[in-house]
Amino acid sequence: MSSTSSTKIDRSKDCIGVIYGSGDYSKQVVEACINKKIACCIVFVSEFVEKFSSEVPYIHTKIGKIGAAIDFFHQNNVNKIIFAGAVKRPNFKELSLDAKGTAWLLKLGKSIFAGDDVLLKAVADLLRSEGFEIISGTDFIDDVFVQNRVLSEKKPTELEWMDIKKGFEVAKTIGSLDIGQSVVVCNGDVLGIECVEGTDELIKRCVSLRKQQIGGILVKVSKPQQDQRLDLPTVGLNTIKNLHKHGFSGIAIESGHCIVIDKENFIKQINDFSMLFVGTDGKHGGN
Repeated sequence: MSSTSSTKIDRSKDCIGVIYGSGDYSKQVVEACINKKIACCIVFVSEFVEKFSSEVPYIHTKIGKIGAAIDFFHQNNVNKIIFAGAVKRPNFKELSLDAKGTAWLLKLGKSIFAGDDVLLKAVADLLRSEGFEIISGTDFIDDVFVQNRVLSEKKPTELEWMDIKKGFEVAKTIGSLDIGQSVVVCNGDVLGIECVEGTDELIKRCVSLRKQQIGGILVKVSKPQQDQRLDLPTVGLNTIKNLHKHGFSGIAIESGHCIVIDKENFIKQINDFSMLFVGTDGKHGGN
């Protein structure tokens, strides 16, 4: 069953459709549209429905109900769509599909067995075939990326700079294979690479692999082949709290390609924990 709000926007106006997954980024995208008085509507594919203004129509549905989502977007005069937030990869063998979903599954073909990047691009192509333009949520949010520099009060040591550089290179390599976007490095050792489990589980998995009780840096980058409108890497306060809880030294992210949620409070939390935060292009050193 799908549930919808009772209010619809003025259909005479163009509207942005948001495919709303889990995480704070999706909420930030919708709030940015509301604050800038940009008409939007939401298809929730996350577990829960976030409450926004009554002027924002929504439908809460399952991933396989493609026809319901597309009909909803057309009803609300959507011409542009944003992918916002994480969407758990479905078990295609158990997925409940409507007629449009069944047709899409056939068109997706072998891409359902490929990595997330390939699958997302295939879904985006199908949405374009339905008459929608795919755009980035970062077009509406101010100041979500970081520059190539040290952003924390604490500065990396020479060894930590080496860990950051190594982590960047390894993360780019696994990204090119459409495996993951993050690695953890400590004193030259790659403790773990991100797979399907996500960043938080990667952090927990690496705790027992350190040769020492504390230390190590999480490095997060975009995939080299990544469409910048789809599934950009994202970090937020929960990432920092998780790293601090398990005794890691900090985080380095790719400058200009990794979204930072609530950047001001993110940096404040970093400094309160006396941790590192670096924006990097993968080269050694920084300001």
